[in-house]
Amino acid sequence: MRFRLPALVLMALLVASCSEPGPVAGSSPTSWPQPSPAASASPERLGPGGLTLDEEIGAVIMVGFTGSLSDAVLADWTRHQFGGLLVVNMNHNAGTAASMTALIAKLRGAVRHRLIAATDQEGGQVCLAVSSVPCLAMPVGRTGTARMAAALRALGFDLDLGPVSDVCNGPSSIMWGRCYGTSPASVAAAVGAVVDGIHDAGMLSAAKHFPGHGDTSVSSETQLPRIDESLATLKSRDWPPFRAAASHGVDFVMLGHLFYPVLDATHSADLSPVTIQRLRSDVGFKGAIISDDMEMGAITASTPAPEAAVEFLVNGGDMVMIAHHLSVADATYNAIKAALRSGRLPRSRLDEAVAALQALPNR
Repeated sequence: MRFRLPALVLMALLVASCSEPGPVAGSSPTSWPQPSPAASASPERLGPGGLTLDEEIGAVIMVGFTGSLSDAVLADWTRHQFGGLLVVNMNHNAGTAASMTALIAKLRGAVRHRLIAATDQEGGQVCLAVSSVPCLAMPVGRTGTARMAAALRALGFDLDLGPVSDVCNGPSSIMWGRCYGTSPASVAAAVGAVVDGIHDAGMLSAAKHFPGHGDTSVSSETQLPRIDESLATLKSRDWPPFRAAASHGVDFVMLGHLFYPVLDATHSADLSPVTIQRLRSDVGFKGAIISDDMEMGAITASTPAPEAAVEFLVNGGDMVMIAHHLSVADATYNAIKAALRSGRLPRSRLDEAVAALQALPNR
């Protein structure tokens, strides 16, 4: 046994010399490449502005909710990263200037990307119920519009959902009292002035309700209006105000819940790619396209709001609006995510929508 020990030791040394090399001069064991559990996982592809997929989904949804801002609402907002806030009087979110400013600031602080805070401030019968915001009589021109919009901006808002760009067919129109008249030329002139006034105050603007909501007495709050007009009439009567808005640099166009068989014999205008094609080609609008509230009866009578939201995005829309219920907004988020996973909504289309929103100026 005394003579075998050196041989065994020698063999062990030879085996060791053939094993993994030690560290090279000047290195330490801790500097060697270390295996990582995530080393084989592909990094997530980021969208426009470096947004993750989940952040992109939230960014294209404008949300309203009922009641004051609670911890639960703030937590939901933080989780879903909604890119738009809608404040309307019937939701009773805040009654004073101070509480409205605080609400907007808290939600903006919960989002890792741009939050667009919006409300309807048209003058006349449609105004935000906060005393610091003047509500001027219709028709409101450039100077009056700028006064109202500046008061909104002081509260923290970014977007005044106006001007109404519909041409009314007379006092029987559901838009009577909100539209600027019955003449395409006079409405177009008024619309251009309102867009300028909103911009003067440093706010974003949104012309509504394309393809035109003035030739019906039916409210899309409850049912889908059907408007049987020719394409020639739409081009000559209903679209000049939207062309004026586009020429004045309007930031958004809102699509109305309207059924125009001449545009699409199967789908409502806001859920048809034809409408968006016409808005781009015939009107010349290049900005962002927003839906009206997907919780309106015109939509929900036949299509659940989350499904309608997916259709709107697939067809070329950029931001969907859920005006009243956070649970519906959450379901819409989930529906968009499912449509992306299935391939029904291409990631490239979502990227386009997010890019359109990010391209909006910080006025």
